[in-house]
Amino acid sequence: MEKDIFWADQLATQIIKRKTYNYLDKKYKNPKTLTIKSSTSISGLPHIGNAADILRQDALVKALKEKNQKVNFIWVAEDIDPWRKVPTNIPKSFKKYLGMPVSSLPCPEGCCKNYVDHFVNLFLNSLKENYGTNPKFISTTKEYQKGSFYKIIKKALQNQEQIKQIIQKYRKTPLPENYSIWKPICENCGKIITTRITDTTKDGVYYECKDYEFKEHGKSAYNKVKGCGHKGFSDIKKGNGKLLWKVEWATEWATWKVVLEAAGKEHFMPGSSFWVAGEIAEKIFDYPEPFPGKNPIQPYEYITVNHQKMSASKGNVVATWEWPKFAPPEALRLLFLKKPNKQRDFKYSEIPLIVDELDKLEKIYFGKIKEENKKELIDQKRLFETSCIKIPKSYKEKISFSFLAELSLIYKDFKNVEKVLKKLNHKISDKKETKNRFEMAKTWMQLYAPEEIKFIIQDKPNKKDLNQNQISALKDLANILKKDYNEKELFSEFYNIIQNNGLKAPEFFKAAYQVLINKQRGPKLASLILAIGTDKTRKILNQL
Repeated sequence: MEKDIFWADQLATQIIKRKTYNYLDKKYKNPKTLTIKSSTSISGLPHIGNAADILRQDALVKALKEKNQKVNFIWVAEDIDPWRKVPTNIPKSFKKYLGMPVSSLPCPEGCCKNYVDHFVNLFLNSLKENYGTNPKFISTTKEYQKGSFYKIIKKALQNQEQIKQIIQKYRKTPLPENYSIWKPICENCGKIITTRITDTTKDGVYYECKDYEFKEHGKSAYNKVKGCGHKGFSDIKKGNGKLLWKVEWATEWATWKVVLEAAGKEHFMPGSSFWVAGEIAEKIFDYPEPFPGKNPIQPYEYITVNHQKMSASKGNVVATWEWPKFAPPEALRLLFLKKPNKQRDFKYSEIPLIVDELDKLEKIYFGKIKEENKKELIDQKRLFETSCIKIPKSYKEKISFSFLAELSLIYKDFKNVEKVLKKLNHKISDKKETKNRFEMAKTWMQLYAPEEIKFIIQDKPNKKDLNQNQISALKDLANILKKDYNEKELFSEFYNIIQNNGLKAPEFFKAAYQVLINKQRGPKLASLILAIGTDKTRKILNQL
């Protein structure tokens, strides 16, 4: 089928055609509703790196629906996990909550019910309003408290020895004798990281709350969380605790009938959590491991920033609700949807290149750029469709993001930019959209553009180290600017001036940039002069 050239279509077909379990010699039939799951640990600011997982699976959800499949798309906040570190954007006073479930923390800004609600509301609202995706939200804390997992947890406890054997297969060091798959929350101090199991029954565990030490990733010093010394019993029916991660993952799959959940590559190393959870799901819960093995998004590579994983604790993140202030949301979708298994080190300075690529895809989609390779054409058109929040009905020419960013260094108000664009014969297909793009480009230039491309129009020319031929050429340039030119005509005049003054082209352009913007290079000189205005440019040059 032609559409199955694009990765999301290929994966959708693979899921639909699945017929067998992976660890059991048993036939498999898809549930009537295919559940696609994405999840995030809400330890700090949800960011565009967290959104990558959702946006990729959103593309898969759309592909499945186009194949007439009923789909349930869920996003799970793993909010009962213990809080291990205070992210850079959270008050340091929150250190007192270390070791508690994240869902127990108060709102950091006092505006929401709790910590989780604060960030989840921001994150999910931005995904819906800006990125065109709206997965159903599920809180693991609430699921435990409602008893959604109770039957499976009970089955897991009854089969704890077999689960231990599965886990033990993948470990080099043996599990402790008092190992338990249930991790209780201390009913006295509310911490989950400090509870130690002393005995296990079919309905729960006995525990004692003791001090706990752990290292943060990349740090040598230990964090110590004080236990309160309380001894108690945790009844699984009350849901005041959680399953250990690998068992919990299998439990979620079996409870919600998940057919795919993409995850990062660390979960797919030999003996890692995906394979352990998959074997538990099949052999203990009689539910097939979600679509396994290597495919277009499973496992995926993380987006890194300056070769470091994007992380709230490192502070190298941008929130999903901040991105639309300096770049189109469609550009973020494109970034994550093209070649999703490829490792990328993301640079905010490269945003104009991503927007340019999006603009090119739109031209291909509407036949403004010809693509002779049929398979490549289908792939590119599908990539554009899945990158769009709403697919446009017709082609509208876009003003280059980079050019608008450069104009923002000269003009802060769009009214002046609009005049310049018309003077330069740039067609404004949609005024509102162009204005919005200009505001984004202006913000990008302020926040993320590399210093070497920023410039200031000079009131007084810097003529240091210019030779007489360069100065003479710039005076000739001032003289011709008494006439009106379009960009192409003005560019042609440059070479007459260069020839008449015995210069090489680089000498002329370097001199012009030095005098006008005090840089060695800059935007296209003809467009720069017309953007500045010929009268203002002549005024600067006439001071030589």
